[in-house]
Amino acid sequence: MSPRTQDRVVLVTGGSAGIGRSTVARLARDGARVVTCARDGDRLAEALAGWDGVTGVVADVADAGDRARLLAEVLEAHGRLDAVVLNAGLGWAGLVEDMPGDAVERLVALNLTGVIELTRLALPHLLASAAARGRADVVTVASAAAWSQVPPLTVYSATKAGVHGFVSGLRREVSARGVRVHTVNPGPVATEWLARGHGSPPASDADAPGRLSPGIQADRVAAQIAGCLTSPWSRTVAVPRWMGLARLGEVPPVNRLLDLVLSRQTGRIRRVAARMVEERTR
Repeated sequence: MSPRTQDRVVLVTGGSAGIGRSTVARLARDGARVVTCARDGDRLAEALAGWDGVTGVVADVADAGDRARLLAEVLEAHGRLDAVVLNAGLGWAGLVEDMPGDAVERLVALNLTGVIELTRLALPHLLASAAARGRADVVTVASAAAWSQVPPLTVYSATKAGVHGFVSGLRREVSARGVRVHTVNPGPVATEWLARGHGSPPASDADAPGRLSPGIQADRVAAQIAGCLTSPWSRTVAVPRWMGLARLGEVPPVNRLLDLVLSRQTGRIRRVAARMVEERTR
């Protein structure tokens, strides 16, 4: 049990599956007092079964009213907030021209606006916690796609690049006041993020494996999130570490090469994306 995690009040968004579910379990084992949320109450209850001291709230981080209610419930239950883990997010695979407008709005509302707005609401309480206890934390689950934007994840990548920019600015606002601001940037992770982003309802635990995208286990990301909450400084972490090479995608001449090569492969990219989605939503 980490002495710097024990008894801290931590809000984790998107706790019913994937990275969020693994993070809730990890922090609960470390002795944190965890509040988590998800849109689907049944899936959330299933995920939290057996975890004493973890509070589940049915809430959509993309909804302004739900964000305010979620924070109010954290404060009502615990009287303070020591850290937020901004994990909830959706993916969408395909060319921009094929993307429905409501899908664009949904990704931006959850992946970017939800992150910024929930942080804004939480900051007064985090700053108060930092003043009283010496530290508070904001952990954003971004993506290696934030560093190099490639199809068929163009819009998803743009939302994560926005998160990366937000974190960079926020650090310069709050670090000297005791709030550490972190980004955890996974590569592909074995979660339902793509199926959910394309409109599939949440699966039960028994049915979920057929919906998972290929990638590393969510527990590896959760371990890095937990590490951020005990780090003496703000961190930017790639998971696995070699995914940090994605930064090279925006460095000349690599960026120019990607422009030339990928723009000539749109037909293949469209077919591959369609197959990926079909396999995970049928």
